[in-house]
Amino acid sequence: MDALPATSITVGTAWQRQIRDSIAGTEGDRNTYSQDIGAAEVRRIDISVAREVIEEYEWLGRMPAVVLFAYGIYFGPDLGGVVTYSPEYGENLGIWDKYGYTGKIILLSRGACVWWAHPHAASKLIRKSMDLLPDRYEVVTATVDAGAGEVGTIYQACSFDYVGRMTKISHQGAFIDGKLRSSRQLMREFGTRSIRKLQQRFGEDAIKAIEEPSKGRYFAFPGGKIARKHNRAAIAHLIKPYPHRDPGADPAGAYEGKT
Repeated sequence: MDALPATSITVGTAWQRQIRDSIAGTEGDRNTYSQDIGAAEVRRIDISVAREVIEEYEWLGRMPAVVLFAYGIYFGPDLGGVVTYSPEYGENLGIWDKYGYTGKIILLSRGACVWWAHPHAASKLIRKSMDLLPDRYEVVTATVDAGAGEVGTIYQACSFDYVGRMTKISHQGAFIDGKLRSSRQLMREFGTRSIRKLQQRFGEDAIKAIEEPSKGRYFAFPGGKIARKHNRAAIAHLIKPYPHRDPGADPAGAYEGKT
Protein backbone atom coordinates (compact mmCIF):
# COMPACT_ATOMS: atom_id res chain seq x y z
CA MET A 1 0.00 0.00 0.00
CA ASP A 2 1.29 3.46 -0.87
CA ALA A 3 2.10 5.72 2.07
CA LEU A 4 -0.48 8.33 2.90
CA PRO A 5 0.59 11.90 2.07
CA ALA A 6 1.93 13.91 4.99
CA THR A 7 -0.57 16.34 6.44
CA SER A 8 0.26 20.04 6.06
CA ILE A 9 -1.04 22.47 8.64
CA THR A 10 -0.88 26.18 7.96
CA VAL A 11 0.81 27.66 10.99
CA GLY A 12 3.85 29.84 11.57
CA THR A 13 6.36 30.00 14.39
CA ALA A 14 5.05 28.43 17.57
CA TRP A 15 3.98 30.86 20.27
CA GLN A 16 6.25 29.34 22.95
CA ARG A 17 9.26 29.72 20.68
CA GLN A 18 8.43 33.39 20.21
CA ILE A 19 8.11 33.90 23.97
CA ARG A 20 11.36 32.06 24.75
CA ASP A 21 13.28 34.05 22.15
CA SER A 22 11.87 37.30 23.51
CA ILE A 23 12.77 36.52 27.13
CA ALA A 24 16.19 35.18 26.18
CA GLY A 25 17.08 38.60 24.81
CA THR A 26 16.55 40.25 28.19
CA GLU A 27 17.59 37.70 30.84
CA GLY A 28 21.20 36.89 30.17
CA ASP A 29 23.49 34.10 29.06
CA ARG A 30 22.31 30.51 28.55
CA ASN A 31 25.77 29.30 29.58
CA THR A 32 25.16 30.39 33.19
CA TYR A 33 22.73 27.45 33.53
CA SER A 34 23.53 23.74 33.58
CA GLN A 35 22.98 22.08 30.22
CA ASP A 36 23.68 18.44 31.09
CA ILE A 37 20.52 16.75 29.80
CA GLY A 38 21.79 13.36 30.99
CA ALA A 39 21.91 14.57 34.58
CA ALA A 40 18.59 16.46 34.40
CA GLU A 41 16.01 15.10 36.83
CA VAL A 42 12.25 14.91 36.31
CA ARG A 43 10.15 14.91 39.45
CA ARG A 44 6.70 15.78 40.69
CA ILE A 45 6.28 19.41 41.71
CA ASP A 46 3.71 21.56 43.42
CA ILE A 47 1.03 22.96 41.13
CA SER A 48 1.91 26.49 42.24
CA VAL A 49 5.46 26.01 40.92
CA ALA A 50 4.15 24.85 37.55
CA ARG A 51 1.79 27.82 37.42
CA GLU A 52 4.66 30.32 37.44
CA VAL A 53 6.21 28.82 34.29
CA ILE A 54 2.91 28.21 32.49
CA GLU A 55 1.66 31.75 33.03
CA GLU A 56 4.86 33.21 31.61
CA TYR A 57 5.51 30.90 28.67
CA GLU A 58 2.40 29.00 27.62
CA TRP A 59 0.11 30.14 24.78
CA LEU A 60 -3.05 30.41 26.87
CA GLY A 61 -1.17 32.08 29.71
CA ARG A 62 -3.19 30.32 32.39
CA MET A 63 -3.46 26.98 34.12
CA PRO A 64 -6.28 24.54 33.42
CA ALA A 65 -9.28 24.69 35.70
CA VAL A 66 -8.31 21.32 37.18
CA VAL A 67 -4.79 19.90 37.50
CA LEU A 68 -4.18 16.41 38.84
CA PHE A 69 -0.39 16.22 38.57
CA ALA A 70 2.49 18.56 37.76
CA TYR A 71 6.08 17.60 36.94
CA GLY A 72 9.24 19.60 36.36
CA ILE A 73 12.65 18.99 34.86
CA TYR A 74 15.56 20.23 36.94
CA PHE A 75 19.08 21.04 35.84
CA GLY A 76 20.76 21.04 39.23
CA PRO A 77 18.74 23.54 41.30
CA ASP A 78 17.25 25.23 38.22
CA LEU A 79 13.77 24.42 36.92
CA GLY A 80 13.92 24.10 33.14
CA GLY A 81 10.32 23.25 32.28
CA VAL A 82 7.00 21.91 33.50
CA VAL A 83 4.07 19.79 32.36
CA THR A 84 0.64 19.37 33.90
CA TYR A 85 -1.91 16.57 33.60
CA SER A 86 -5.66 17.04 33.93
CA PRO A 87 -8.84 15.00 33.56
CA GLU A 88 -9.68 14.38 29.90
CA TYR A 89 -12.64 16.72 29.45
CA GLY A 90 -14.71 14.33 27.33
CA GLU A 91 -14.44 11.37 29.68
CA ASN A 92 -17.56 12.25 31.71
CA LEU A 93 -19.52 12.36 28.45
CA GLY A 94 -18.67 8.75 27.68
CA ILE A 95 -16.90 9.54 24.41
CA TRP A 96 -13.99 7.24 25.28
CA ASP A 97 -16.15 4.23 26.15
CA LYS A 98 -16.01 2.80 22.65
CA TYR A 99 -12.21 2.80 22.73
CA GLY A 100 -12.05 1.24 26.18
CA TYR A 101 -10.23 4.30 27.53
CA THR A 102 -12.71 5.39 30.21
CA GLY A 103 -11.06 5.31 33.62
CA LYS A 104 -7.53 5.13 32.27
CA ILE A 105 -7.09 8.22 30.06
CA ILE A 106 -5.48 11.48 31.15
CA LEU A 107 -4.83 14.76 29.34
CA LEU A 108 -1.40 16.32 29.08
CA SER A 109 -2.96 19.74 29.53
CA ARG A 110 -0.08 22.23 29.63
CA GLY A 111 3.64 22.27 29.07
CA ALA A 112 6.41 24.80 28.67
CA CYS A 113 10.19 25.06 28.94
CA VAL A 114 12.08 28.18 29.96
CA TRP A 115 14.24 30.04 27.49
CA TRP A 116 17.58 28.54 28.52
CA ALA A 117 16.48 24.89 28.75
CA HIS A 118 18.36 22.22 26.80
CA PRO A 119 16.81 21.53 23.35
CA HIS A 120 15.86 18.02 24.49
CA ALA A 121 14.41 19.11 27.83
CA ALA A 122 10.80 18.97 26.68
CA SER A 123 11.01 15.46 25.24
CA LYS A 124 12.76 14.10 28.34
CA LEU A 125 10.23 15.84 30.58
CA ILE A 126 7.25 14.37 28.74
CA ARG A 127 8.61 10.83 28.55
CA LYS A 128 9.75 10.71 32.16
CA SER A 129 6.63 12.38 33.53
CA MET A 130 4.45 9.76 31.84
CA ASP A 131 6.50 7.09 33.62
CA LEU A 132 5.74 8.81 36.93
CA LEU A 133 1.96 8.84 36.47
CA PRO A 134 -0.08 6.38 38.57
CA ASP A 135 -0.38 2.96 36.94
CA ARG A 136 -4.11 3.38 36.22
CA TYR A 137 -3.30 5.85 33.42
CA GLU A 138 -2.56 3.72 30.37
CA VAL A 139 -3.54 6.38 27.81
CA VAL A 140 -2.14 9.90 27.59
CA THR A 141 -3.69 12.30 25.12
CA ALA A 142 -2.68 15.82 24.12
CA THR A 143 -4.19 18.38 21.79
CA VAL A 144 -2.58 20.95 19.52
CA ASP A 145 -3.96 24.34 18.59
CA ALA A 146 -3.19 25.73 15.14
CA GLY A 147 -3.94 29.20 16.46
CA ALA A 148 -0.90 28.91 18.73
CA GLY A 149 1.31 27.81 15.85
CA GLU A 150 1.24 24.23 17.12
CA VAL A 151 1.55 21.11 15.00
CA GLY A 152 2.75 18.85 17.81
CA THR A 153 6.45 18.64 16.95
CA ILE A 154 7.30 17.71 20.53
CA TYR A 155 4.72 14.89 20.56
CA GLN A 156 6.17 13.60 17.32
CA ALA A 157 9.62 13.60 18.93
CA CYS A 158 8.15 11.58 21.81
CA SER A 159 6.63 9.01 19.40
CA PHE A 160 3.00 9.86 20.10
CA ASP A 161 0.44 8.76 17.50
CA TYR A 162 -1.42 11.50 15.62
CA VAL A 163 -5.11 11.14 14.80
CA GLY A 164 -5.97 14.71 13.79
CA ARG A 165 -9.40 16.10 14.55
CA MET A 166 -11.69 13.47 16.05
CA THR A 167 -14.81 15.58 15.52
CA LYS A 168 -15.92 17.98 12.81
CA ILE A 169 -17.83 20.11 15.29
CA SER A 170 -16.68 23.73 15.47
CA HIS A 171 -17.39 26.30 18.13
CA GLN A 172 -17.43 30.07 18.07
CA GLY A 173 -14.51 31.64 19.83
CA ALA A 174 -12.83 35.01 19.59
CA PHE A 175 -9.47 36.66 19.18
CA ILE A 176 -8.99 39.22 21.96
CA ASP A 177 -5.78 41.25 21.96
CA GLY A 178 -4.39 38.87 19.35
CA LYS A 179 -4.93 35.71 21.42
CA LEU A 180 -7.56 33.05 20.83
CA ARG A 181 -10.17 32.36 23.48
CA SER A 182 -12.29 29.28 23.00
CA SER A 183 -16.01 29.38 23.70
CA ARG A 184 -15.32 27.64 27.00
CA GLN A 185 -12.68 30.20 27.97
CA LEU A 186 -14.97 33.09 27.03
CA MET A 187 -17.57 31.80 29.45
CA ARG A 188 -15.03 31.24 32.20
CA GLU A 189 -13.33 34.63 31.82
CA PHE A 190 -16.20 36.89 30.86
CA GLY A 191 -19.36 35.04 31.85
CA THR A 192 -20.70 34.91 28.30
CA ARG A 193 -20.04 33.30 24.91
CA SER A 194 -21.96 36.04 23.09
CA ILE A 195 -19.69 37.88 20.67
CA ARG A 196 -22.23 40.70 20.48
CA LYS A 197 -22.15 41.21 24.26
CA LEU A 198 -18.37 41.10 24.30
CA GLN A 199 -18.18 43.68 21.52
CA GLN A 200 -20.59 45.90 23.42
CA ARG A 201 -18.38 45.61 26.50
CA PHE A 202 -14.95 46.00 24.89
CA GLY A 203 -15.65 47.54 21.49
CA GLU A 204 -16.13 45.97 18.08
CA ASP A 205 -12.49 46.42 17.06
CA ALA A 206 -11.24 44.56 20.15
CA ILE A 207 -13.19 41.36 19.48
CA LYS A 208 -12.79 39.25 16.36
CA ALA A 209 -15.20 36.32 16.13
CA ILE A 210 -13.84 33.09 14.65
CA GLU A 211 -15.06 29.60 13.97
CA GLU A 212 -12.84 27.54 16.21
CA PRO A 213 -12.25 24.06 14.79
CA SER A 214 -11.69 21.15 17.11
CA LYS A 215 -8.05 20.62 17.96
CA GLY A 216 -5.70 18.03 16.55
CA ARG A 217 -5.05 15.16 18.92
CA TYR A 218 -2.13 12.90 19.81
CA PHE A 219 -1.99 9.71 21.90
CA ALA A 220 0.71 7.88 23.83
CA PHE A 221 0.44 4.63 25.73
CA PRO A 222 2.41 4.19 28.97
CA GLY A 223 2.31 0.88 30.77
CA GLY A 224 3.27 -2.66 29.96
CA LYS A 225 3.74 -4.11 26.50
CA ILE A 226 0.37 -5.91 26.40
CA ALA A 227 -1.56 -2.84 27.59
CA ARG A 228 0.22 -0.60 25.07
CA LYS A 229 -0.58 -2.95 22.20
CA HIS A 230 -4.23 -3.27 23.23
CA ASN A 231 -4.82 0.44 23.76
CA ARG A 232 -3.09 1.52 20.56
CA ALA A 233 -5.08 -1.02 18.54
CA ALA A 234 -8.29 0.74 19.61
CA ILE A 235 -7.33 3.84 17.57
CA ALA A 236 -5.18 2.21 14.91
CA HIS A 237 -7.76 2.98 12.22
CA LEU A 238 -7.57 6.70 13.08
CA ILE A 239 -3.79 7.15 13.01
CA LYS A 240 -2.53 9.60 10.38
CA PRO A 241 0.87 10.75 9.15
CA TYR A 242 2.41 13.53 11.21
CA PRO A 243 1.53 17.08 10.16
CA HIS A 244 4.24 19.57 9.21
CA ARG A 245 4.67 23.27 9.75
CA ASP A 246 4.34 25.98 7.12
CA PRO A 247 6.90 28.51 8.44
CA GLY A 248 5.60 31.32 6.25
CA ALA A 249 2.03 31.30 7.51
CA ASP A 250 0.21 33.49 9.99
CA PRO A 251 -0.89 31.26 12.89
CA ALA A 252 -4.14 33.16 13.30
CA GLY A 253 -4.97 32.50 9.66
CA ALA A 254 -5.55 28.86 10.52
CA TYR A 255 -8.93 29.93 11.86
CA GLU A 256 -11.79 30.69 9.56
CA GLY A 257 -12.85 34.32 9.87
CA LYS A 258 -9.46 35.65 10.95
CA THR A 259 -7.92 37.98 8.38
